[in-house]
Amino acid sequence: MGDTDRGGPVGYWDPLPTARRLLAEEPGLDNFGGVPLLAGYFVAVPEPLVGEGLPRTQRLTTASDCLIDRLPEDGCWFDTAEQARAACAPLQVPGGARLYALLVPAGHVAGLVADVRAAATYEPVLLGRLDGGAGGGDAEVAAPAVVAEGGDGIGWEVLGYDHGLLHSWLCNDLYRDAVRELGVETGERGLLPGPDAAERVAAWANARDDTKPVTWVPALLMEWDVPIESRFVPVVGGPERPDQPPSQPWYHWLVRGGRRASDRSG
Repeated sequence: MGDTDRGGPVGYWDPLPTARRLLAEEPGLDNFGGVPLLAGYFVAVPEPLVGEGLPRTQRLTTASDCLIDRLPEDGCWFDTAEQARAACAPLQVPGGARLYALLVPAGHVAGLVADVRAAATYEPVLLGRLDGGAGGGDAEVAAPAVVAEGGDGIGWEVLGYDHGLLHSWLCNDLYRDAVRELGVETGERGLLPGPDAAERVAAWANARDDTKPVTWVPALLMEWDVPIESRFVPVVGGPERPDQPPSQPWYHWLVRGGRRASDRSG
């Protein structure tokens, strides 16, 4: 099927057929209460993660700002893929930076939205995309936007919102206990392999009293494995100006002025 046959702009598709394809490929999704809803896009740089009680990976990928860097800065969410790429274009972008999208199953949206609203932080993208589905409404209404073509689902994670940031179950020291008590495993990106594992970790974390006071939700990450284009041009040196006097301390002109004044008075 060509791009124009999808009923949207060339290079895009309706997220609902995409979500239904995910439902078909991963039957556990329908146990969450419906279609995964697009929360927003972000640009991040996967990083090595090595630490006691954490999965060992050379390319940790997460929507949490606690563990990897985002561009152009932490906490940045974008409504479209174009906005995300355009915001990074003037920057010196690391080669490993990629575009990502976060999708939250409809049955878990209400808890996440409630925490975002309780934090009273400015989140126009997250609330703009998810708040329509917070009441468990029709996904056709809650997720009307398009999803950029070319992205692949790379795994699931468990997230919670507190004080303006998404936090991961990994940064709350839950990994070791979850592996021991639930038997879950993470892949080479530090992500859970499917919705069932993410759902079990979220429910288990919500039943604990030793984590951040958030509603833990399962979420799917999509990645566009294409380097982020940059228009950044480094400035190397400058034109030589042999007549330029050497730099002087800030008080240099005060001293010169005082001497001139004394010369005139004497």
